[in-house]
Amino acid sequence: MNCEYKIKMSTIEAKNLPLVSVIVPTCNSEKTIEICLSSIKAQSYTNIEILVIDNHSKDKTREIATKYCAQVYLKGGERAAQVNYGVKMARGKFIFFTGADMLVEKDYIKEAVEKCLKEGYDAIYASVLTKGEKFWQKVKGLERTMYIGDNSIESARFFRRDVFLNIGGYDESLLFGGDDYDFQRRLNLSGYRTGRIKSVEWHLDEPDSLSKVFIKTLYYAITVRNYVKKHKGYALKQLMPIRLSFLRNYKLLLKNPLLFIGFLVFKYVQYTAAIMGTILSLLHIVGLSELHDNIYTSQAKFKT
Repeated sequence: MNCEYKIKMSTIEAKNLPLVSVIVPTCNSEKTIEICLSSIKAQSYTNIEILVIDNHSKDKTREIATKYCAQVYLKGGERAAQVNYGVKMARGKFIFFTGADMLVEKDYIKEAVEKCLKEGYDAIYASVLTKGEKFWQKVKGLERTMYIGDNSIESARFFRRDVFLNIGGYDESLLFGGDDYDFQRRLNLSGYRTGRIKSVEWHLDEPDSLSKVFIKTLYYAITVRNYVKKHKGYALKQLMPIRLSFLRNYKLLLKNPLLFIGFLVFKYVQYTAAIMGTILSLLHIVGLSELHDNIYTSQAKFKT
């Protein structure tokens, strides 16, 4: 593949565009990374650099990333540590952090840059929908749909690089979800403004069974008490099982009765796992590395 981007506007216009550094943390991501990087290369915005921060994958992740002309760096630790490292290596005025299992709509970066430059926003909320045909994936997709526009649930993943550095980046003591929530909370408390765009990301690799939902939630719950300690009442309110998003979208739930029933079961499994994970972490009898391996070395095949 040619590493030169196809210029979709005049050279003069392209030179005036601020550079956007796209950071993609990876760990054994070969089944989705190609779709992710293809969607980034296909962006209507052209002044982009891609940085893949890989946690020592044992599959073809780095080989695929190189094919898509990404700068590939090795960095262990959790996602927060990978993103922080990527920001240090980045040259862009703006940072866009996306997952290796995400497909990014083609105007996403263009809309985000324009929103920040024309309206003075410092960051852009990430709205995510689900691609998946299996029942539990559709259930998760229903939940994600209800979260769109909810500032208490969604978090920024596109931001000015200087703003990211000013508030200290991601908290590396937190795992998925907690790191996003914490970053957005600090962003808000620091007086920075977060806007919204129409384009979304599509999550490609939702768990397709309750057992996967359970183990994934158990893993994330290991550090949730760290997040609660930092933000106390706000965090507890944010993590409650009954959310305003569900009440606002009750018609959507009633319109899909089978998925609604599945949604109730799904949330029960999630919160059971979250409680267990919190207890295990308090007792110091669970290993992060073992849970990490169970999640990220799955051999399940990805289907588009």
